[in-house]
Amino acid sequence: MRVLVTGASGFLGGRTARLLVEEHEVVGTGRVFPSSRRRALQEAGVRLRTADLTAADSLRPLLQDVDAVVHCAALSTLWARRDQLQRINVDASARLARASAERGLRLVHISSPSIYNRAVHEDPRWGTPQRPVPESLPVGPRFDSDYARSKHLAERAVIAAHPDACLLRPRGIYGPGDTSIVPRIVAALESRRLPRLVDGDVLTDLTHVDNAAHAIALALDSEVTGAVNIADGTPIAIWDGIDRLADHRGLPRPRHRLPAAPVERAAGLVEQVARRLGRAEPRLTATGIRLLTRGMRLDLTRAREELGYAPVREDGLASAWEEEGA
Repeated sequence: MRVLVTGASGFLGGRTARLLVEEHEVVGTGRVFPSSRRRALQEAGVRLRTADLTAADSLRPLLQDVDAVVHCAALSTLWARRDQLQRINVDASARLARASAERGLRLVHISSPSIYNRAVHEDPRWGTPQRPVPESLPVGPRFDSDYARSKHLAERAVIAAHPDACLLRPRGIYGPGDTSIVPRIVAALESRRLPRLVDGDVLTDLTHVDNAAHAIALALDSEVTGAVNIADGTPIAIWDGIDRLADHRGLPRPRHRLPAAPVERAAGLVEQVARRLGRAEPRLTATGIRLLTRGMRLDLTRAREELGYAPVREDGLASAWEEEGA
C-alpha cells in the first residue's frame, strides 16, 4: 500500500512514517524538515515531499497514486492565533478529507483529547479510573484553549467530508524527539520557578510516541471509523517523573509548595498580558498547570476491542526522559 503521511517533518508524523515504511511505500510531507529528521527518514526509505497543505493546489500532486492518508500535520501550539489555527488545523484538514473521500482513500486523522479538557474540568467525575473519558463525552461549545477548539472543529469537518475516516485522539505524546512536554518541564525546572503544586502525585494517561504510531498503523489497516482514544493504558505519575527528570539533569527538585488554584489563575493572567503585549508564550501556562495537577484517564475500549490495540511500550515517562538529552 502507498501511504501519504502529512506532518512527517514533525514528532509524531516522523515516527509514524518510519514505522509504516517497514510494510508500506511511504511518502512523507512537511513544510520544513529539520536536517536530523530528514536524514533519519531518508535512511529509513521514506520519500520526502515539501508541501504546504494550506495551499489550495497542494493536494492534487500529493494524492496521485496514493492508497491511504495519515494526517498528522497540525499547528500544535496553544500560543497561535485563532485565525492561524482555523487555516491550518481546520480548513486544511477539511480540504484533505474531501480530496481523500473523492478518491476513495483510507484516511486516519490525528486529533487530540484536549477537546475533553473543559468538559472534564466542569464535571470532575469524568476522567477518573472509575469513569474514564469515552469518545462519546459531549464537548463544546466552549473549550479551554483555541487549540482544543480548532481540533474539535477539524474533527467535525473531517467527518462531514469523509464519514469513513478514523480519528485518533492520543493523549500527551512523549518520547525521544518530544518538542512539547519534556522541553517545557525542563525549562520550568531550569528557571527554578516550578513550585510543588500538589500533595502526593497526579496519575494521568499519556501516550508514548511508539504507541501512538502503532495505533495509527492498526487504524490504517482496519475499517474502524469515528473517534478512538489512544493512551499507554497505564497511568503515569507526573510528579515522580518530574523529580526523576530533575535528578537526571542535576537540577533541584520542586519543593516550595503552592496551592494549584491560585497559581493557575495567575498563570492565566500572565498569558493574557503576554498576548496583549505580543510577547512569547510564558514558561508556565494555565493549561500546563492543569496537566501537572489534574489527572485524566481515557476509556480505551474502542482501541482495544475494535483496533486490537495494545501498547508496544510500557516503560513509562521516566525512560523517555532518560533518553531525552542523552
